Amino acid sequence: MADVEYKRPEYEAAQARWRLVRDVCKGSEAVKGARELYLPKPNPHDTSNENKQRYDNYLARAVFYNATGRTRDGLVGAVFRVVPTLTVPALLDYMATDANGAGISVYQQSQTVLADVLETGRSLIMVDFPAVESASRADMQSGKARATITAYPAEAVINWRTTKVGARHMLSLVVLRETHETEDGFGIKTEPQYRVLSLQEGIYTVDVWRRTGGEGEFGIAESYNPRRSNGQPWSEITAFFVGAQNNDTSIDESPLYDLAEINAGHYRNSADYEDAAYLCGQPQVFMAGLDEQWVTMLEEKGIYFGSRAILPLPQGGSAGILQAQANTMIKEALDTKERQMIALGARLVEQGSATKTATEAASDNAAEHSVLSLVASNVSEAYTKALQFAAEFMGASGKCVYALNQDFIEARLDPQTLAELVKSWQAGAITDADLWAQFRRFGLIDAEKSDDDIREELASSTSGLNLDDDNGDGRTTDPVGNA
Repeated sequence: MADVEYKRPEYEAAQARWRLVRDVCKGSEAVKGARELYLPKPNPHDTSNENKQRYDNYLARAVFYNATGRTRDGLVGAVFRVVPTLTVPALLDYMATDANGAGISVYQQSQTVLADVLETGRSLIMVDFPAVESASRADMQSGKARATITAYPAEAVINWRTTKVGARHMLSLVVLRETHETEDGFGIKTEPQYRVLSLQEGIYTVDVWRRTGGEGEFGIAESYNPRRSNGQPWSEITAFFVGAQNNDTSIDESPLYDLAEINAGHYRNSADYEDAAYLCGQPQVFMAGLDEQWVTMLEEKGIYFGSRAILPLPQGGSAGILQAQANTMIKEALDTKERQMIALGARLVEQGSATKTATEAASDNAAEHSVLSLVASNVSEAYTKALQFAAEFMGASGKCVYALNQDFIEARLDPQTLAELVKSWQAGAITDADLWAQFRRFGLIDAEKSDDDIREELASSTSGLNLDDDNGDGRTTDPVGNA
């Protein structure tokens, strides 16, 4: 029996890195829940109940400073600050609201994929098709037969293989780990299953493997050949890897891994710092010159300490307070790691206090977001390819493009720049399309509107500033209208 659960060695090797970044991004609950994995016991050889309780207290006092998760959210927010560009034929308009058949839009799904690639360095998107011999245009328009796009995190892709066909290296096998839900009375029972995408004699085949019964071996429970709308089978697997460096099958390094490692070290330093503050931060009263009789008397009557309590002492006796001297070593370690996290891109942790010029800010952001630009470009390329395959299934002709924003600096249009743009347009130095492109960049025009949409709206609109006086050369002074 084929071992469908086989995992590639490089997949196994990446597990520890992926878990670290995933847990750190999830936050305090996941990191503290891992206990000794991220916060070792100070004295692990002591197995007494007292030491176990001491470790629980040590863990509880530790503070996790989630720089990595906030940085990931900030980077995703920087990309989706501007709505991605989606250009598809009319038959694929549903992708804007329901790309996966479960109500998740292509925008929402690509956000998840972008975050996955930032965390683990890879993801996979699969274009799926109904198991039908053929689909009519009416079925596709009504939604009975539609192409869908499903996203899989790196952990779900356990095995893959490529085959050289002519000059191309094509995917010939992809094994995806999924879960299968079955009703169990009022509850739900979840079982593992594996979706195997393969090329069998040059034909794309999908096999779904489930346990044959109870804890038995896995066997094929479902098998089908995805087909185009005209009934023809596919000759390639319609799944695409998305990477942090490129979109091939190799596992790329996680862009957030270095930051996550320092974040975990900062957490361990925090545990030591809080533990030291608890143990040494409280004042300790001491007494000297007491004989045994005096000690016994104080033990029986008790000792009251404070400015309103009288502390009797024998002749020649003395009392005082021991206070630990400030130890800045652990605090310096915390501060050092925070600076390192900032240097690695954790800009949301601590903003720089120095005032920068616009040129300096633009230069800093360009350097910081170079990896983010590459990831955004890879996600855009993969989704564009997926949409093209979806269009081919649907029998739709037309351009398919999905492009994420790569301008991470929020552009602001000041009155002087606006006046110069309008002046250049009036002088014929830039076209309507150029002017509208600038307006889209500055958020003055909806990024989703095409030039034709703008022309139609302007032609049918009766509102506006009424700036359409003739200049005498046949051009108007309306900066967003037709010349």
